[in-house]
Amino acid sequence: MKVNEQSRHKYIGTWPTMVTPFDKNLHIDFAVNREIIEWYLQFDIGGLYPNCLSSEMYFLNNEERIQLVSETVKVVNGRVKVVATANLGDSVEAHMDFARRIADTGVDALMLLVPEFLNSDSELEKYYLKMAETLQLPLGIYECPVPRKYHLGVSLVKKLAETGRFVAYKETSCDLKKILTLYEVTKNTPFALLQANAPYILQVCRAGVPGSMNIGSIWLADIAASIIRMAHENDAMAESLHSRFCMLEMVQRSAHPVSSKYLLSKRGLPVPIHSRCGDVGFSEEVKASIDYIMRDFLTAEGNLIL
Repeated sequence: MKVNEQSRHKYIGTWPTMVTPFDKNLHIDFAVNREIIEWYLQFDIGGLYPNCLSSEMYFLNNEERIQLVSETVKVVNGRVKVVATANLGDSVEAHMDFARRIADTGVDALMLLVPEFLNSDSELEKYYLKMAETLQLPLGIYECPVPRKYHLGVSLVKKLAETGRFVAYKETSCDLKKILTLYEVTKNTPFALLQANAPYILQVCRAGVPGSMNIGSIWLADIAASIIRMAHENDAMAESLHSRFCMLEMVQRSAHPVSSKYLLSKRGLPVPIHSRCGDVGFSEEVKASIDYIMRDFLTAEGNLIL
């Protein structure tokens, strides 16, 4: 398949998998969401991903999901691309209906989860091709680790990439060898490999991978963008920056997504730590530990010291 150079890898750079801010009554705080978006848009991000696992999408109803995505698209106003998970529900028909509603928000692409009710690559191939035939917008694949981990085989990824209908792949295998193999079968197609693992960003982007959808970008979008740019430019200084990014991302993992919200607040954004996820381990002890660590990495105004 010959691909026009201008259509190849439009989905590049770092993509924050956005958290959803809630007020004390656990209603979505759209004013804070707007502030988060404007903050991201200061940096050289590839795009934004609301309505994903970090967004607590499984704790939102369909109307909230639609409103969250629609508001994000409205605020972004074409300044970067916006994608969103589009196939939530218990059947293919429900997926189609919800995907059409997400499409109506104005997103650039529809991200498709691996459905729970399909259990083989052959079943998934039929499903994804049916979605591609039925839906009009470009599509992406999201290997969401919840409620189960399922990673597409290389041959299936190659088939989907060669259709020209798929543009973004949030890959979560944590397998470096597989990530590099997937890049080889997608690099000459529009299907942009945007793997999710912070420790591999530098190595895979040096190999040519166009970008990453990772939780570290939630509060370190500026650093992640710099690492990817420096990797593509073979800048030796990227090693030190990437080392710090990985360390800080491990701090963030302690109680995600609550810890991610707290770290956003430490960067100067008015983000409450309220969450619908329940107890994710964000104790006073964890908070105190984050506070101590961040004294070495953040100024009082939320600027990074690296």
